[in-house]
Amino acid sequence: MRWQVVPGIVAALALVACSGTDRGAVSAPEFAHVQDLVGTPDLIVDAKALATSWVVYDQELKESFCSISEANLAPGKYRLLRFTVTTPNIGDADVFIGDPNRHWDPNGDGDGGDSDGLFENDACHRHYHFRNYALYQLIDASGKITRARKNGFCMIDVTPFNDGVSVGSWVYRSCGRPARPELGLAEIRGNQGISVGYADTYFKWLGGQYFVLNDPRADLIPPGTYTLRIWVNPPFTARGKEPCPAVDPQGFCHMFRESRYDNNIGQVVITIPDHPGKKGYGPGGGQEPQDEVVDDENRPDK
Repeated sequence: MRWQVVPGIVAALALVACSGTDRGAVSAPEFAHVQDLVGTPDLIVDAKALATSWVVYDQELKESFCSISEANLAPGKYRLLRFTVTTPNIGDADVFIGDPNRHWDPNGDGDGGDSDGLFENDACHRHYHFRNYALYQLIDASGKITRARKNGFCMIDVTPFNDGVSVGSWVYRSCGRPARPELGLAEIRGNQGISVGYADTYFKWLGGQYFVLNDPRADLIPPGTYTLRIWVNPPFTARGKEPCPAVDPQGFCHMFRESRYDNNIGQVVITIPDHPGKKGYGPGGGQEPQDEVVDDENRPDK
């Protein structure tokens, strides 16, 4: 273990969710190009980054965008709530999932029929996505919850989260691409994970980093006040053959083990306007909409 976390002062989930992220509560680590697997990871959501990044745009979603196929949307112009999600690992060990090929295709025949259920092979991005990594929710004043359609996540080190972590000292930077035995191509390995002191960041221009506010196949999300909630490594109840890699004290499943599960939420109160304008409405606005970034393996962090 490279560093220790100062014990949290808030225990209740609701209080943690509202408190945001306190960078001062984490001591600077001694970091190097090595894995740290001794200890237990602890992921949080950087609520401050969420609060300063959200923006409402009227934007055309083009047929070439991966999020069109993944969200089962028709190409066209939509009103979108976009936002950046940063999930730092403040624990004393890496989140380490390993080579997705070993999970999705254990016997190496190119067929995911023997998958352990942790990864999905994304045809548009042409690499593996980790299942159930994060949950995006938009909650209205009555408590009604709308869930974003984004379900593809690739865990890599993107953003150093502490002053003691230098840029480039990451360990995990490859999502992993499927092997093609029929073409004689060896598997392209990618050990997905998040290093101690690093954060995975999903910038607002990446595919799927949005809620569709005027989805013709769903309930309209009208102007008003909402809570934007991000839940990393969220709890779930396994059904059928769905994997349950870790279980919390309440008996819920999680996709990987953490030292704590009560600090996995970050949220912010936002206002959805009547008219967002050409350059968007919200703290993340000020420029016209950009096309989605296709490659989420080499994604920007600002």
